[in-house]
Amino acid sequence: MRVGSAGHATPIPAWIDVPPVFIVGAPRSGTTLMRLMLTAHPRVSIASEGAYVYLPALLSRRDPRDTAGLESLFLEILPHLEREQFLSPPAFGDLLDWVMRYGSDVRSILTFYGTWEARILGKADLSWWGDNAPYHVHHIPFFDATFPGCKFIVMIRDPRDACASSKASFAWHHLDAAIASWELAVLNGLMGELYLGSARVKRLKYESLIRTPTEQLQDVCAFLDVEYTDHMLAYHESRAAKAIGRLSHHKNVLSSVFAGSIGKYRERLTPEEIATIEGRLGTSMVGLGYMSYEEYAGTRAGR
Repeated sequence: MRVGSAGHATPIPAWIDVPPVFIVGAPRSGTTLMRLMLTAHPRVSIASEGAYVYLPALLSRRDPRDTAGLESLFLEILPHLEREQFLSPPAFGDLLDWVMRYGSDVRSILTFYGTWEARILGKADLSWWGDNAPYHVHHIPFFDATFPGCKFIVMIRDPRDACASSKASFAWHHLDAAIASWELAVLNGLMGELYLGSARVKRLKYESLIRTPTEQLQDVCAFLDVEYTDHMLAYHESRAAKAIGRLSHHKNVLSSVFAGSIGKYRERLTPEEIATIEGRLGTSMVGLGYMSYEEYAGTRAGR
């Protein structure tokens, strides 16, 4: 059976043309926090880091235009979504209903999975859906081509704290890898901003979000042209937060915003590790306001 674009009797929200916003950046830079804050908005739904799972499967050689290929795709994706605490993953029939109406191209299937949790959360009027897999910062041109109306929020965090957070979590492999990951993510985020402009790409520092959350969220809402609501500050009480908070590396999302994570690197990193980060990333840190000229000069003198 070929899956076409014919109508279907099952009610399906008309969200195929709702644009996505992608929350991107280096690992451990606050993309999950931003996701939960935005998902607490009644007209926004950011999925549980789904696209990094289903995008590779979707772009593989399997053909989702027939029922067998579509079911194979669905079965490959499902266990990954469950592991990521995706809220009530869809059944195959739900996916089939969607592609019967909207087709089975990349844009359609990404939109299906990206908007699914909005249905589960009972949202009726959706202005934005999205994804917060941080490494999509490396795929900005792809998403821009697939969704011409999409936007990006680039999260940036002090690389010392980002590396320290990675060291305390599953994400830690080696300091050199963490440094390189931060550097490339920031570069690609800034290049995306340069290419698409500030109307499409918003840069947001993790520290600013923590210290002045209301002001920063108001700016984000203006960027997305939606009205700000205080519900966004109660993100830790949401169903989405309680689900992802079951994962040990995301347990902090069950608490309200606190500044204790800023400067935590002093406790988690050795002096040698701190010196390595500052030596490798000094220019970027000065440019982003994480190091003064005097501190930068000190790192050069100490080498």
